[in-house]
Amino acid sequence: MIDYPPLDTNAPTFPSEADLIHLMCRHIPYIEQYWVDDDDAHGYFGTLDENEFQPPGGPINEMIIRSLGDELRGYAALHQSAFFDPALAGIEKPVLLDRLNRCLRWICAHHLSGSRKTEPLEWNGQWGDDWESSLWIADIAMAANHVANELEPDVIEAVHRVLAFEADRFLGVDPPDGRWHDTKEEENAWDSYLLAWAHCLLPDHPHADEWLYRGKLFAINTFTTDLDRVDTRLFDGRPLKDWICTQTSHPDLTVENHGSFHPGYLGCGVLLMTGRLAFTLTGKTPPSHYLHHIYDAWKVLRRFFLYNGFTAYPSGQDWTYHEPDISYQHAVMFEEFGDRFAGHMLWQNLKYLDESMRDAGDGRFNARMPHTAGGRYFQFETGIMGQLGTLVIASVPDISPISVEEFRREQVGTDAYPYVWLQVRRSKQGLFSFAWRSLSHSVMGMVVPAGGEDTLGSEQDAFIGRFEINGERLKPTPLFHTDHTSQKGFTTTGVIEYADGRIRQSIAVVALEDGETSLLIDWTTVADVALSLNEGFGVYIMNDFLNGNRVPISFEGARRTIRGVGGRAQVIETGSTWIKIAGCLGIETCGEQLFYEDASERNTPERWKNLLQDRVFLRPKVSGRNVRDYACVIRQGRAGTRRIGHGVERLQTAQDGVRAYRFRSRTGDVIAVANFTTVSKSVELAGRLIQVPAMDTVLIED
Repeated sequence: MIDYPPLDTNAPTFPSEADLIHLMCRHIPYIEQYWVDDDDAHGYFGTLDENEFQPPGGPINEMIIRSLGDELRGYAALHQSAFFDPALAGIEKPVLLDRLNRCLRWICAHHLSGSRKTEPLEWNGQWGDDWESSLWIADIAMAANHVANELEPDVIEAVHRVLAFEADRFLGVDPPDGRWHDTKEEENAWDSYLLAWAHCLLPDHPHADEWLYRGKLFAINTFTTDLDRVDTRLFDGRPLKDWICTQTSHPDLTVENHGSFHPGYLGCGVLLMTGRLAFTLTGKTPPSHYLHHIYDAWKVLRRFFLYNGFTAYPSGQDWTYHEPDISYQHAVMFEEFGDRFAGHMLWQNLKYLDESMRDAGDGRFNARMPHTAGGRYFQFETGIMGQLGTLVIASVPDISPISVEEFRREQVGTDAYPYVWLQVRRSKQGLFSFAWRSLSHSVMGMVVPAGGEDTLGSEQDAFIGRFEINGERLKPTPLFHTDHTSQKGFTTTGVIEYADGRIRQSIAVVALEDGETSLLIDWTTVADVALSLNEGFGVYIMNDFLNGNRVPISFEGARRTIRGVGGRAQVIETGSTWIKIAGCLGIETCGEQLFYEDASERNTPERWKNLLQDRVFLRPKVSGRNVRDYACVIRQGRAGTRRIGHGVERLQTAQDGVRAYRFRSRTGDVIAVANFTTVSKSVELAGRLIQVPAMDTVLIED
């Protein structure tokens, strides 16, 4: 293990080109161990044995060619930088150029337009004409262009041959459409990225003008809504609607991929930004088409930013949690749009990357990724190298962090995203959300308290818990829900079915306007079902190197420090109705005992998230057909945690299907009444008559 000295993040020049080059030089000894000399003229990084891929499986061509293109952008940036450190990298600059020449030659020779064939490349030993091959060759073109004067002539010729072949695929082709479940925005964005580089590097090609036009068309159709299709304002000489042939997002600019709202895909604007780079780096003016709805989509994405540089995924995340996420788009949004949030995020991401590399101590960017010569984990490593290379090639902006107070103050507010069935409250005390449709068609909540950005996350069954029959996890099916959103809070009330309707879960979730307090009510009934597992609620704790591999918890009569990786897997029966986690999250129930699941091991290699996740949950008391009948109050922030202990009192309503609870908020006593029936109910509580609409929740605050 190498004891890397930390970067000086307190220096006014951080992050500079020298800082990024230093991080990339650290990486070189790690990636060089995976260099393969195919012959004197050809070589590559990684492995061609798919049995060595981690995790197993996956699209072979993407894993190989995309990874090589990413790595080469980093090598190109290093070769041209005056800050390259051969002592740290363990190689001299001529080796960088050797890898660039031989690897580019290998890639192009194995393209459909080339002559070499090698297993396991999927198109009879070759690659190309693929749904994602536009991205790969565009990345490769950027790398080749940056060192064009140094490359051997046959390599430049080969890159240009492949670039023209892939660009010609789009002659006369219109962008694809996609709104529900699988937006086509990332595909349209990377196709425009390719077409930009083809036009700019091959301006004398007979198809160059058509590539330019198709690039504009794919770019402007990256982020589109229904309103674009009827917009008659002039854009580049014609009504905007005449440019638009797609709808890739909902009217509020939320986008779906992998089956539900996925904030990460709002970041696909980075592909449009790298397309614009083709123009600026070759001395041309970028078409305005590459900026269509960029800032609108960005404004949605930035609502999910956390102060430490992470992004919250309230509808689930099926990529890696807490991966060092470097994005050139942050640099552009800061420099061209003046968004200090973007500069802050990039600053924090680079700071975290330094910490992650120092924790790994062997040249890996991600301390949680295993050593591997292929597969997704290898692709994630090379992807970071590619983004760092792009930042250096484009020039590093003069960014700085903003204060935590300013960051949280600007994020205050509540958002409803009705097209994706999501509500989110942001306050100075943190983020709280609930989604009725998430990845894998699940239902989930999320809480990230202020001060817990490194530690608190979520999972697909958060807030709704787990049901199993004969050891098989049951999938939820949301039936209906009623939502209300104010400027500072929200309520949502609805019903979920499992096992073909034999299990009916009625859920009410309340985010109070005090910004600190939230409530979950769960009433679940079963018919002719024997559950082998019934674990309610569910809050997830990321117990990994970010928080020193330790999470302090306390509950009635005890304090514990839970060790993360390398600890002892166990379920702790707290015997308590309340628990405090990491000094910034408190949970209390109406009488149910809380359990803490100490996971002890990361979930690799079976799952890409590759992060240790502990869990707080309940094992509810069963009473006849009622397998759950409880409420949990969640308190965020350090002040909220100190208020744990007031308790949650269940109130009798004498109404079937109506549940009522009294608890304390930051500002006073609150009564929440949830009506899970399909008719309006009148409920007498605390000396007053409360009218509760069907399938709705009412709050009475004193």
